[in-house]
Amino acid sequence: MIIGLTGSYCSGKDTVADYIVGKSGFLHFSLSDEIRLIMKEQNIEPTRENLIVFGTKLRQEQGNDVLAKSVISKFEYGKNYCITSIRHTQEVQKLKTVQNFVLVNVDAPQSVRFARMQRRKRHGDPQTLEKFIELENKEAQSSGSGQQVALCSKMADITFINDTNDIKELYKKIDGLLKDLQEKYHE
Repeated sequence: MIIGLTGSYCSGKDTVADYIVGKSGFLHFSLSDEIRLIMKEQNIEPTRENLIVFGTKLRQEQGNDVLAKSVISKFEYGKNYCITSIRHTQEVQKLKTVQNFVLVNVDAPQSVRFARMQRRKRHGDPQTLEKFIELENKEAQSSGSGQQVALCSKMADITFINDTNDIKELYKKIDGLLKDLQEKYHE
C-alpha cells in the first residue's frame, strides 16, 4: 500500500507519517526532501520560503509532477510507502497512477494548527496569526506551478481530522485509519 499525506500547515502530517513508518514498517518519502537534496547540491539554504520558491521553479522547468516522478522511480515492488509533502494536483494525479495508492488529507482547525506551530518554535515559522494565514494562502494557489494544498486536499480519498494534542489518542486514531485503509484499499 502507498499512503500519500497532504493537508494544511501544521495539521500533523509528519507526526502521522512518523507513526505509520515506525509502527507499520512503511518506508517514507517526502517530496520536500527531494527539493532539499537538489537545494543542498546548489548550496541553497532550505528555509520554508526557499523551498516554496525553489519547488515552484523546479515544477515550472521540469513539469508539475517532477517530485512525484522522482519518488515513484525509487519504489520497490511489494513494499509499503508513506509519501508526505504532496502539494500540487499533478503530483496527486501522478501518484494516483500507482497501484494501491490512497491519498489522505490530514487536517485540524486553524486555531489548533497555529498553536502547534507556536509550540514547535521552528526557525522561519510565522510569529503571528496574520502571517500564518498569509503563508497558508501562498500554499493554496489554484493554478500554475506553485503549491496547491487546498486543491490537493479536495482530491483526497479520506480526510483524517487531527484535532487532539494527546499523542496516545492520536495514535489510536491512526491505528483506526490504518485498519480502515487496509480493509478498503489493500490488494
